Amino acid sequence: MLKIALICQYGASTGMFASKMRQAAKKMGLEIETKAFPDSELDQLIDQWDIILLGPQVGFKKDDILKRYPHYEKRLFVIDAMDFGMMNGEKVLKDIVNQQEES
Repeated sequence: MLKIALICQYGASTGMFASKMRQAAKKMGLEIETKAFPDSELDQLIDQWDIILLGPQVGFKKDDILKRYPHYEKRLFVIDAMDFGMMNGEKVLKDIVNQQEES
């Protein structure tokens, strides 16, 4: 099971995006766990998740996060603003799966 944490400012819209990702995973036959969290909780939860997705509104924090957690370099991504706005959880999930297969 792939565990994916979605990080944003407050968690509301990212919670909806997590739901879209769960729907896409079911359709694709993938087993995932995904949940949204505010960025203020990142330090307490980062080591419990396989993948960290940053919402576009907090994407600017990626470099700072990688300074603190360099071992997440291949597991920390920023959700594309267009994919986020369109709630395209399926595309984002496919991108993650492809990235993990290439690693």
